[in-house]
Amino acid sequence: MQVQTLLWVVLLAVAASIVISYFCKVNLGIPALIFAYIIGVFIQGMKVKEVVAQWPTGVVFQLMTITMFFSFAIFNGTLPKVADNIIYRFRNNAKLIPFALLLIGAVIGALGAPPPACNTILAVLTFSIAIPAGLSPWLCAVIVAFGGSVGTFFPWAVQGAVVKSRTDDMLADTAFAGMGEIAAYKTCLQWFIFTLMLFLIFFFVTKAFKIGKVEVKKPEPFTDAQKKNLVIIIVVAILVIAPNLLKICIKGNAALNLLASAFDIQMLAIIGTLVCTLMKLGSERDAIVKGVPWNTIIMVGGVCTLMGVASAAGVTQYIGDLLAASTFSPTVVGAILALLGAFLSLFSGAINAVFPMLGAIAVPYATTMGIDPIPLLIAIAVGASATAISPFSTGGAIMIANVPDQKVADGLFIKTIVLAAFGAALSALMAVSGIFSI
Repeated sequence: MQVQTLLWVVLLAVAASIVISYFCKVNLGIPALIFAYIIGVFIQGMKVKEVVAQWPTGVVFQLMTITMFFSFAIFNGTLPKVADNIIYRFRNNAKLIPFALLLIGAVIGALGAPPPACNTILAVLTFSIAIPAGLSPWLCAVIVAFGGSVGTFFPWAVQGAVVKSRTDDMLADTAFAGMGEIAAYKTCLQWFIFTLMLFLIFFFVTKAFKIGKVEVKKPEPFTDAQKKNLVIIIVVAILVIAPNLLKICIKGNAALNLLASAFDIQMLAIIGTLVCTLMKLGSERDAIVKGVPWNTIIMVGGVCTLMGVASAAGVTQYIGDLLAASTFSPTVVGAILALLGAFLSLFSGAINAVFPMLGAIAVPYATTMGIDPIPLLIAIAVGASATAISPFSTGGAIMIANVPDQKVADGLFIKTIVLAAFGAALSALMAVSGIFSI
């Protein structure tokens, strides 16, 4: 089959997967895997094992190990306790409460909580404390949906792990091989800038600086188990971060290079899981069954497999060549990818499905043009995350479901759609401006 025809087959497969997932409440990865099988075996003549080989083992392994480790801190109350203590520290300065809530999102995300857990913790805190004090639901929605993702883009956190692993996979055969970790850090920085801009806009427009008195109860002290869990998390974080920072400062040191590569978050997470289990800090079964986001793993795996089959057939390279042959500048292409990511994420799980899907197009385009692909990948990640606040997407649905006041929750439906559109436009503007190249 000609690549032009196959392109339409793949696009129809992607569209059909999204429609089936949304309307039939089926995990997006399942129809994507079926279409990968049909296209690969019956249209392209691939062997079944060649289709299965497209499954993103590295991404799945990272997601599994990281979430399993950090789920101990979620189930034994360590991360919620951290959030409670931060908000309590700001109780005497109500004007800083919105900033404290934003800080909580960054901290618990950086400590390993996946976006759904961040959104849940922040939603309960924000809408139960800030709304009675007079904070606008608009700003509360920004804090919960966007602030809850700030810390998750670090390379050792959930979304950062997806960016790092998929970037490494996609750039493996290019001049930018091994840039996955840098891509994750840069994405984290750009998402912070995006979130801060949105936050400040709504902070001043809604006059949040006039917030009234906030009543906050003093949190209970950390239990022994929670203290131990927090220490283990901090040790793992130091082992991941310190060698990489020292490697940047002291170039050419063989020992530091070895430590930086050996102290990988996924293997340290496995060790951390064993330590938490042996110290009886939580249930290993709960960490595996409830803590690991199997739905997300199947979704990411299915989409990556489908795009892997498409890439093997030359479809993604063909699209990249079409973009390269156009008159669009790289920044305009970045804006287009951001808007595509934003649209697709309206009905799915933010970057988990969208990043590998559009990344498979961005990298061939960048390779043909001879430009750095990382700004394009950042545009996809930011655009896809910008509309995760949509009530049709995971982030928005979880936020609305965890709002204590039903009247406020009902009013958030339209607000989250408006914020998603606003976020999509902002991500495209950032791409056009060239800020993603920083």
